[in-house]
Formats: sequence, C-alpha cells, structure tokens
Amino acid sequence: MNKNRLSLIIALAATLAVLAGGWFLGAQPQLAQASDNSAQQADIDATNARNRAELHRLEEAYTSLDATKAELAALRASVPSSTDTASLLNQLNGAGAASGVTVTSITIGDPKAYAPVAAAEQAPSASASPSSTASASAAPTAAATPEAPAPHSDAQITSANFVVVPVTAAVKGSYDQALAFTKNVQNGQRLFLVNGVAATSSDSGGDPMADQSWSLSGYVYVLADPATNG
Repeated sequence: MNKNRLSLIIALAATLAVLAGGWFLGAQPQLAQASDNSAQQADIDATNARNRAELHRLEEAYTSLDATKAELAALRASVPSSTDTASLLNQLNGAGAASGVTVTSITIGDPKAYAPVAAAEQAPSASASPSSTASASAAPTAAATPEAPAPHSDAQITSANFVVVPVTAAVKGSYDQALAFTKNVQNGQRLFLVNGVAATSSDSGGDPMADQSWSLSGYVYVLADPATNG
C-alpha cells in the first residue's frame, strides 16, 4: 500500500468519525428535541381544543342563564327551604276563593324527617310456585296482576335535608266546588300531594249541588338549601 492510498484511507476514516460525532453530538439531540417539541405541541393543541369546547359550553349556558334562574326560582317556590306557612296559607285561601268554597280551617302538622324507602320495603316481584306453574299449563288462569313501578329515589335526598309536612284543609261547598278546590291546590305554586278528600258531613239529602263540609289532606315538602346548610 503506497503512502498516498494510506493517507486517503486515514482521511476517509477521519471524515466518518467527524460525521458520526456530528450526528451523535449535534443532529441526534436536535432531532430528539424536535420530536419532544412535536409531542408537547400535540398535547397543547389537545388541551386548547378541550378549553375551546368548554368555553363554547359555558357561552351557551350563559345565554340560557336567565331561563335557568327562572326555573330554579319556580322549583324553590314549589319545594322551599323552610316551611313558609304564610305563603302556604295564602295559596290554600286563594285556591278556595278561586273554586268558590269557604275555607273553614287549615291545620299544618309538625314536620317529619323524610324516610327513604328501603329496598327491602319495596314490593318484591311475584314468582310462580311449582304447583301454580303446573296448574297454569293444565288450565287457563287469570292474567297476572301488573307490578307497581319501583319508587324513584335520589341519594341526594335524605332525612337530613328533606322534611314532610302534613296539611289538612277543611272547606265548605258543593261537590263540584270541592273537586275544583282540590285541583287548584294540586296545581298551585307550592307542591302539594293530596292523599285524601272526604265529606265530613252532609245535610243536603244527597243533593251533590248543595253545600257540604269537606276535608282535604296531604303533604307539602321542605328541602334545605345546601348553600346555607353547609
């Protein structure tokens, strides 16, 4: 091997070494940094997209804020955060005046803590015994009694924040007036669950148009405001 060829090989080796060093010391770190920057940019873009979506949702919610406040006010009037007997009395007297009955008395009982319906208290679904199943295949039977719907429950409604107040209103009027009074009470601003309407006396000789004394019983509700009850 002559001297010139040896020098050429040495020069080529040196060039390769310089290129390799440049790759590992310069290009590779830059490429790795660029890759990291691309990943970070993708994360930033994804975060910005989520923020824009949330901002759009908040903008839409703001446009309906007044309607939402009005709905909340109606719900608060329906189930207030206190017994508010004054407005309840006004509602019942107003219902009486609108229906033509004479309200003779209103009794508001002591509030009672709400007792959630336990799963064990719910009516179990009926199951046929072997004997009834065998007889059913042998002879036709009456249609099965439909099951009652399961009561709705909400974990946020508890005995600590929800109370039931019994209310009884005695009125005097005709049968039709008593029905109108019941309807007005049920459709009033305050939620009123009517569970009984009965005639307490009758001096009309069976005339449904004559005045009678009626007793309407039911419940109103109170839901504590979490903003003021920690």
